[in-house]
Amino acid sequence: MVVKILNLAKKESLLGYASIIPAFLFIAVFFGIPIVSTIYHSFTKWDGLNTEWVGIGNYVKIFTNGELWSLLKTNFVFLLSMPGIVLLCLVVTVLLYEEVTGWKFFRSVYYIPTILSAVVVGFLMKTLFAEHGALSILADRVGLGSHDWLGHTTSAFMILIFCYYWQSLGQGVLILLAGMAAISNEMFEAAKIDGANWGHRLLRIVIPSLVPSLFYFTFINITWIFVGLFPLTYSVTGGGPGYSTTPIDFMIYLKGFQSDGAMGYASALSVLLFLIVLVFTWVQFRVSERFSD
Repeated sequence: MVVKILNLAKKESLLGYASIIPAFLFIAVFFGIPIVSTIYHSFTKWDGLNTEWVGIGNYVKIFTNGELWSLLKTNFVFLLSMPGIVLLCLVVTVLLYEEVTGWKFFRSVYYIPTILSAVVVGFLMKTLFAEHGALSILADRVGLGSHDWLGHTTSAFMILIFCYYWQSLGQGVLILLAGMAAISNEMFEAAKIDGANWGHRLLRIVIPSLVPSLFYFTFINITWIFVGLFPLTYSVTGGGPGYSTTPIDFMIYLKGFQSDGAMGYASALSVLLFLIVLVFTWVQFRVSERFSD
């Protein structure tokens, strides 16, 4: 009997390992090999065909030419804008939850941009804000004169952040509404009976109850700011004017595919980006553990 149980446990164990082998092979082939290849080529001068070992030369160049700090500045501008989208999502969520007039209509309107790709949103905004775009033509016709919003760093950043807010609002509201659904209605009713106004309910009930949802939304957005700005930047500003709105992931593309023989340099940038995201992820998990204790 004991032997049969051991044989059955062994068979179940083998079946379990056999079940995960395909997934493991998929990850190894499509993720593991490219990562190892990128790390190796970050120590080389590589044009896609020919490889020349240069050691840490690419990394030295990245840290000494000042380019890395300029690129990270773009990402950090978006990081500094995150409290705004979190607050906006929170306010809209509470209004929808309390079923203000037209809440069903606005719930759909806010979510529509989320289902659009960043490239679609980007080209739409470029059509509106370009020097000869729809808004410039309208402003010129009413006597305000045309303006190249994408040709100035400050206004270009404002347009990019507006795109980010517009596309992220629906996602954030959806996440927070799911968190709101877990809050007992009796808590709100008791607060209203005690005379708590909208602001008090927001600060004393909603925000403390939504900490896990807020953390999750913040976590995915911080990760996106470092690895997902490429399509938006490419389609709206092209990284310009100059390189003033170029994030690090977009520069990886420029160096890897638009600069001759710079794929090794682009690989080094990719490794640094991976380490930056890894550090931010570790910090966020530690903060999450602190909140959960």
